[in-house]
Amino acid sequence: MSNFKIDISYDGTNYFGWQIQKNELTIQGQIESALYKIFKNDSINCIGSGRTDTGVHAYHQIANIKVDTLMDAQELRNALNANIKNDIFINSCKIVNDDFHARFSAIKREYVYYIEKKFSPIKRHYCWQFNGDIDCELLTKCANLLIGKHDFSAFCKVTSLKENNDCHVYQSEWFIKKDNLEYKIIANRFLHHMVRFLVGTMISVSQFKIGFKEFEKILNNGRFENLINKAPAKGLFLNSIYYNEN
Repeated sequence: MSNFKIDISYDGTNYFGWQIQKNELTIQGQIESALYKIFKNDSINCIGSGRTDTGVHAYHQIANIKVDTLMDAQELRNALNANIKNDIFINSCKIVNDDFHARFSAIKREYVYYIEKKFSPIKRHYCWQFNGDIDCELLTKCANLLIGKHDFSAFCKVTSLKENNDCHVYQSEWFIKKDNLEYKIIANRFLHHMVRFLVGTMISVSQFKIGFKEFEKILNNGRFENLINKAPAKGLFLNSIYYNEN
């Protein structure tokens, strides 16, 4: 039995997220369908580092697959790519220790979010497009406030709240150019919809729809549903998963 670590990129536009859902097209579902075509075994589980939502993309999603095979890593990569749709691609594949687990072995996750101020039919599925005025200094202040350990309950889908909703944010930074903005955030974990809630609410602050002090209160004192805004899924990319080996 070999444990394969696979690095996956995908365009999430036409998918209902990563996790298998009954009667819906998902990334995990497509990969496990390809595994069945290759091995004729429906018990092989593709374990992802975490879920991505409907319409969210990935440059580097990590998963692991345990399977009894004589295939080497490159042969499995080629076989998977030959049996999945062309909006999913296995970037790399390698055999790792049996105790490697794509989700539980991960120590950090990194997301990026793209905003374009000019409409582009080419980029319409891969960024949030709007041309409103933005105060970039306020965006930076909001991003800096997030660094460190905080309870992000206010920036999570209510039905997904856990007993512990603390996340440690290592990097939170806006990169701003004339016609586009990019937000990068690295944390040990993320709550459901957390990045999209953060981006949408920070943009509201930058447009003076919410005061910076109110944003600070939301972070420190819990939920204010009427002040939270969620950015569209299409601008969000899972960029990297970090392990001790990285």
